Amino acid sequence: MTQNPLELSRVSLSYDKFRVLNGTSLELREGTVTGLLGRNGSGKTTLIRVALGLMHPDEGEAKVYGTQSSDSPPEIRKRIGYVSQTFDAFEWMKVSDCVEFVSGFYGDHWDSKLIKRLTEVWRLSNRKIGELSPGDQQKVSILLAIGHTPELLILDEPVAKLDPAARREFLRVLVEMNIDHHQTILLSSHITSDIERVCSHVAILHEGRIVCHSSLDELKQHVRVVTLPGNRFPDIESVIGGHENRRWVWYTDDLDLPAEARIEETTIEDLFVGITT
Repeated sequence: MTQNPLELSRVSLSYDKFRVLNGTSLELREGTVTGLLGRNGSGKTTLIRVALGLMHPDEGEAKVYGTQSSDSPPEIRKRIGYVSQTFDAFEWMKVSDCVEFVSGFYGDHWDSKLIKRLTEVWRLSNRKIGELSPGDQQKVSILLAIGHTPELLILDEPVAKLDPAARREFLRVLVEMNIDHHQTILLSSHITSDIERVCSHVAILHEGRIVCHSSLDELKQHVRVVTLPGNRFPDIESVIGGHENRRWVWYTDDLDLPAEARIEETTIEDLFVGITT
């Protein structure tokens, strides 16, 4: 039986008395590219760190390829790549020396051609990593994470510090890797246009839970914005978010709505705002 690359089951975690994750569940199927959306402070980084076994949940469990994330063996960890929000490792090493050092752990699995191409396209100077700009340090972090073409790639705001050209090239590489290697990707980002460009699925984290997890195709096909005057909205089960007289609903032909209801298509950004407001 094939194990899912990543499974979070009813995960809860608190800082002091503040509950960041509250019974969160998330399952990534092999080959999917999932965009993780959430407001600042919603717990996206915490969710990722629990998923990778870098933090222990108070309740629930996290698994990668069927093994406990916090105790996964080396052969499982070699199948994972991770880019954090900040990169402050190997500051004393030059870029080329750092890449060569890390590539040695992966042998024939290291894609030297890809790394060489990105190094040139991104115009990475061969200085010490500690002397690079934050954007260039993030580029190095990405190189180290994707060089061994991991089966599961987890990215925590990887493009926040990249210029538009570097960001576009990185997103193109993500699509290529997913197509060529059937790679599973979890991409945390605030840039909804990037999510729509490269992701097959969207997961929205709000108030400690994944409140929406669906394929982009399903969301575009079924989710609609329904507006009623006077905030007179009927009590229906398919409401997934909204405020005032607007509701984001999972729309079907047999949905019973008043005649004066105005029904519009929605974007991922509108859906995200509607659910988390």
